[in-house]
Amino acid sequence: MIGYVRRIKDLEAPIDSSTVTLEQVESNMVRCPHPVYAEKMIALIDETRQNADSIGGVVECVARNMPMGLGSPVFDKLEADLAKSVMSLPASKGFEIGSGFAGTLLTGKEHNDEFYTDEAGRIRTVTNRSGGIQGGISNGENIILRVAFKPTATIGKAQNTVNQAGEETVLAAKGRHDPCVLPRAVPMVEAMVALVLCDHLLRHHAQCELLP
Repeated sequence: MIGYVRRIKDLEAPIDSSTVTLEQVESNMVRCPHPVYAEKMIALIDETRQNADSIGGVVECVARNMPMGLGSPVFDKLEADLAKSVMSLPASKGFEIGSGFAGTLLTGKEHNDEFYTDEAGRIRTVTNRSGGIQGGISNGENIILRVAFKPTATIGKAQNTVNQAGEETVLAAKGRHDPCVLPRAVPMVEAMVALVLCDHLLRHHAQCELLP
């Protein structure tokens, strides 16, 4: 139900995250389903490590085959619960769903997801800029969210700081520290999103007898 796409700054041709498989994601150490860009990411992380520095990135998560009606219009909005869960993860610094911040560059006409009825009689949307959630409630389309993770704070480069006595000093960390937390963050995002969706699914079943 859930797939992942990692992004790097020079990704000219992003793949369709709605078709990514878990096998593709787990096929390499950085958990990127695009083999060409996985190698670029590995090289970039290694170069950063050799420079005694760190780098951040973005995890994209897609929840497929979602039922309609999960969530609430005010106090238990589905996207709000998803945001709270993933923003509780270490090093997370940003959250967006659907078009996210890019949607601010569009007009209402451009951004709106128009509805239609498919061949099976299901109400669908032509586009999915809302990321599968409208008015705090799932609309049956794929839920697409992204979580930004900051660069690892502990690095080998010397940095100015203040010690316990309040004195200015210089700190250069020793030992092993991840130059990028992104690969480790993927299963955490998966777990958090799954927990939130299962919670809302059980709640909806109790209220509306969604499941047979």
